Amino acid sequence: MENKEFKSGFVGIVGPTNSGKSTLMNALTGKKISIVSPRVQTTYHGVRGIVNKKNAQVIFTDTPGYQQHPDRVARLLNRVADKNAGECEVLVWTFDASSPRVIHQIIKLKNKISQFKPKEQSVCVLNKIDLIPKLALLPIMDEIIKLDIFSQVIPVSAKKCDGIERLMNLIQKPLPEGPQLYPSEQVTDRSPSFLMSEFIREKIYRATRQELPYSVWIEMEEWQDPETLTQKNRVPTYRAIIHVDSESRKAILIGKKGEMLKRIGTEARKEIESMLGHQICLKLFVDVQKDWKEDSHQLNTYLELE
Repeated sequence: MENKEFKSGFVGIVGPTNSGKSTLMNALTGKKISIVSPRVQTTYHGVRGIVNKKNAQVIFTDTPGYQQHPDRVARLLNRVADKNAGECEVLVWTFDASSPRVIHQIIKLKNKISQFKPKEQSVCVLNKIDLIPKLALLPIMDEIIKLDIFSQVIPVSAKKCDGIERLMNLIQKPLPEGPQLYPSEQVTDRSPSFLMSEFIREKIYRATRQELPYSVWIEMEEWQDPETLTQKNRVPTYRAIIHVDSESRKAILIGKKGEMLKRIGTEARKEIESMLGHQICLKLFVDVQKDWKEDSHQLNTYLELE
């Protein structure tokens, strides 16, 4: 018999940069779907993670963090966040509770929050509560409640999975009744190739301290060494082309005697093998594509704005 009370819908995880949205996404889904780094503006695309419950299918969408920055990419990433948020029935506005500017951030986004969804479909998550004393959290929550723009204010620590179950239960309530939108075994709408490129980008973020991460885009392709094609138990080989915008950044990425690129490749390969559940061979190549960020078509296509 069909369950008429089954709910399904899209839940956007939105908010300013560095508020822990991707960590929250991974905690809610129980899978590593979004890449995470301590660097500001890690997320470039809307990435969906699918959670199946007894009476609901919840599709979470991780989004780029909102920021005020003159950089062209930063402005376009705000558009990516708007586009993905607009496609969701419920929005989880995520803020860093340990930031001294948290109330200021919420007030700056107040109009956007109110315009996107009615109060009943907007939830405020105060993340990173493990970084502040509990007594300091209560006055912050009181100030947010007085703004009267959220249905609930939920304190969580995504890193320690504290408050995640309560948040999950709360999110399901405003979702509309509807059929299952994705097969039960599917955990994301993204292809393995996309996730591979993201894992590589994450390792670049973690390995380099310069502004290099914001000057790269990654192209993945499956590639086989002709000498291994006849082998029965051959290990699949993947080729990743890391495009950078200058020779100097190429040199940084490769490192002395290729050590930096080797380190990135080793760490990314381990992550990819964990995702796929089998051994792979990963080959990284670096290509200079000057001024790619100034090419409107290239940039909009990469950020999926057209």
